[in-house]
Amino acid sequence: MSSFWREGKQDPKTRRRFFDAGGFCRDHAWLLHRLVAAEGSGAAIADLYGQLATYDLHWFETVRARLEQHQRRSPSLRRRRRCPACLFRVEALERKAHFFVDALSEEQVREAYRRSEGICFVHLACGLEAALAAGSSETAAFLLEDWRDRLAELRSELAEYDRKRDYRYASEPKGVEQRSWTDVIRRYVGEDVG
Repeated sequence: MSSFWREGKQDPKTRRRFFDAGGFCRDHAWLLHRLVAAEGSGAAIADLYGQLATYDLHWFETVRARLEQHQRRSPSLRRRRRCPACLFRVEALERKAHFFVDALSEEQVREAYRRSEGICFVHLACGLEAALAAGSSETAAFLLEDWRDRLAELRSELAEYDRKRDYRYASEPKGVEQRSWTDVIRRYVGEDVG
């Protein structure tokens, strides 16, 4: 996002994708806002979203004219594209998944991965697809088994967290299960970027 607002917003193709998408999705629009606000100026947003507003005002006039003409096909306000930052994230994820899968072919990397926090479900799905596309069913099986093991352990911690919420066990010492309700979100969707 930093790269976009510093440089990419001037690229005509990038701007067209931005306009066709109606700007960024809620998460990426607010991320852009936080980045620009941290710099102490809203000029980048005023420029970009100001042009989007002009673009949309012309579009709304077209829609209004079609409504007045009572055309059979009703006009739509659906955007032609998805959020460009979301699309970029998906493309980058797919590119990086191939490198990740390639690295996991080395036993040393697998051992380091086992000692790590692992990956979220979104990255698991992409890694699994990349492994299968590369014809590496061994790596695909490794990823799936590792994630299953981590999820089973987390499920046990969630059950223990629930058990210790019961008044009969509330006085027992608390442990890693106390963060399980946060860890499960991390496991499925990754870190909070907000």
